[in-house]
Amino acid sequence: MPPPTAKPPVFTIVQEILDWTLDRTAAFPRTQRSSIGRRLDDLAVAAVERALEAAYAKPREKAEFLRALNLLFEKLRVFWRLAERRHWITQPQLFFIITKVDGAGRMTGAWLKTLPE
Repeated sequence: MPPPTAKPPVFTIVQEILDWTLDRTAAFPRTQRSSIGRRLDDLAVAAVERALEAAYAKPREKAEFLRALNLLFEKLRVFWRLAERRHWITQPQLFFIITKVDGAGRMTGAWLKTLPE
């Protein structure tokens, strides 16, 4: 199967989430950068990886990667809410990133619905 010529739209959003995450976690308090900051970075990187894997997977394997991607989105939401409660990001920043993650989750869900069962 030849690789797709264009990445799915969710891939672009996941890359934006990664870029934004790396910028924000770099500003976390030093004591939190190696724990929560690192965890958020790792989750965002893993989301990019799952989106890529889904794009290049055989049709019958795509669903597994997309479900894993949705789980990563849920984890990102939890950790970003923690960051806001700890005042490492502002409420508008939380709204921004949760909106991005929710949009990517909706796209992933729609993609999942197009796959044969």
